[in-house]
Amino acid sequence: MSAVPSERLSLLLLLAIGAAMVGSLTAATAAAPARETPPTKPAHAVVPERLTGIPVSQLLVSMPAGARVPEAQLRRDVWLLAHPDWEGRGIGTAGIDSAANYLALRMRAIGLAPGGDDGTYFQSLEVTTGVEVGEPCAIEIAGNRFAAGEDFEPIGFSTNGRLKAPLVFAGYGISAPGYQYDDYAGLDVRDKLVLVLTNEPGEMDSTSRFDGSVNTAHAELRTKAIVAREHGALGLLVVNGPRHHAGEPLRAPRRDGAGYMTSGLLAASVSERLAERMLAGSGHTLRELQDSIERDTRPASVALADSATVMVTLRRTRATTRNVVGVIAGRDSARTLVVGAHYDHLGFGGESSLAADSHAPHVGADDNASGTAAMLGVATQLAARAAARTPQHHLVFCAFTGEEIGLLGSGHFVDQPTRPLPTVETMINMDMVGRLSRNRLAVSGTGTAAEFPAMLAAVNASTGGFEIKSSEDGYGPSDHSSFYKRRLPVLFLFTGAHVDYHKPSDTPDKLEYAGLARITQFCAAVVESLDARPRPTFHQARSDSTIGRIAGGAGYGAYLGTIPDYMQTEGGVLLSGVRSGGPAEQAGLRGADTIIQFDGVHVDNIYDYTYALRSRKPGQQVRITVKREGGNMDFVVTLGRRP
Repeated sequence: MSAVPSERLSLLLLLAIGAAMVGSLTAATAAAPARETPPTKPAHAVVPERLTGIPVSQLLVSMPAGARVPEAQLRRDVWLLAHPDWEGRGIGTAGIDSAANYLALRMRAIGLAPGGDDGTYFQSLEVTTGVEVGEPCAIEIAGNRFAAGEDFEPIGFSTNGRLKAPLVFAGYGISAPGYQYDDYAGLDVRDKLVLVLTNEPGEMDSTSRFDGSVNTAHAELRTKAIVAREHGALGLLVVNGPRHHAGEPLRAPRRDGAGYMTSGLLAASVSERLAERMLAGSGHTLRELQDSIERDTRPASVALADSATVMVTLRRTRATTRNVVGVIAGRDSARTLVVGAHYDHLGFGGESSLAADSHAPHVGADDNASGTAAMLGVATQLAARAAARTPQHHLVFCAFTGEEIGLLGSGHFVDQPTRPLPTVETMINMDMVGRLSRNRLAVSGTGTAAEFPAMLAAVNASTGGFEIKSSEDGYGPSDHSSFYKRRLPVLFLFTGAHVDYHKPSDTPDKLEYAGLARITQFCAAVVESLDARPRPTFHQARSDSTIGRIAGGAGYGAYLGTIPDYMQTEGGVLLSGVRSGGPAEQAGLRGADTIIQFDGVHVDNIYDYTYALRSRKPGQQVRITVKREGGNMDFVVTLGRRP
């Protein structure tokens, strides 16, 4: 939805206004009763003097003591955070800076004290946000040079360098014994450039051995790169197959804020025209080779007559992004409760998008404008009540950045806490809480403290009235995992996945605001209950959570039971810990180990580790090499089945 034309200001002007407003957060903010009618056309960018007719002073006002946050305030926050002009709150965009500025203004108006760096509401961290093509960047073959653009484009996970090597066509670049298919069987690719097709055999054929209706992991470009590297290749060239993708554009370097860890070899996408030039002299066209593979589901790999020189120069761009932190001071400085929600999203999509080839703003209304609005709502209620009665604990409210690219904001927060981490007694995380259906609320982490089940039952009976679907597990693909890794009790509120997840269609009009208001009330009541109790007793919960499996290494083919630290991007996979009773713990692995070798596969980053793990089967014995205390150690691990 667009802003009212007469009130529309340029994004740059609004950014300037927002920066000026945030720079003067110590100034008084006028107070006025909050309007109950939500804006139907939320304004874009930071915060002009009026938002579609709503004065800023009204939008940012705190509630009277004892009041409940109305649905209208939650609706305003969601609509503003999820406005397309805020660019999907992607890391490195002006839109996420606008959102951070707005959140700081909201916290200031609610009455929260600054809880970030140097007396501000912001805690800054630097992250990799993308890649840019530099010079030289080209491919040369038989005296002809092809510059980056029309016929040649580096892939974002490529290393930098210059390589001249013989060419080999390796079909789809797949080595999959489980599917009785191996493009590399009998093929020597050591020290060579490998040309491969995108996707996998039987694409769009649901009867194929690869189940063409849904790509397997073997279709992923990074998997193809790792397989080529493990077979000794020095470079990977990828071409769209002419059977299904003739004329499609080249795959540009990734710019979606994730996955910039290098693959360990030069990698580029080439046009069909350039691929045919490479095949000249082989006696085959690209279409003939692909047809042969498709007809028999048998490799048609072949060494080629020519060599090629590939030059890749990529500059990995870095950006500063910000957690936004506000505090209600308590009576006991040695006790802290944290309420958090991530406010970043996918920007314009990228590889994490589930809307194929979309470059529209992924506004993330449920994921996670809903949780951010609820966090502000909890802060509003508790700040109003604190005016009458100071809480026992310091209450920290944190809007995390970088969740979508690896829990980076919450990871930074626990590494560089703005309050001493040992004082944190519980962290409550709200992620995707805007689509309450059939009164069902998922609560994970119920087994991370002995007192949680009884406490939650009591609060739900008096305040919530939800049908709670509980999970003991403290892990999961959201920010509470960063705290649970540090052996802190956590609770994670979630209303469930839906068809709009990670798509541009996750829009504010689809949220259930009455349910969101109830969840806000429930969370505030949980915080008040925790504030009135002794410190919860931490418990290492058993792994029973579907949403927690990713963090534990299940879902990759076999189960190891490791907890990777996603903040480390190269030099191996650092473990934050291992799951109690899992294969890794039984074999002797432990937190602070760095996995550098997995059953013969070199592990430089999480993608290498993922590939190695999911290519193995339960019951297999594997040898894992780790760095520990300055030396290397080998462990033999028997892989388990997914819990």
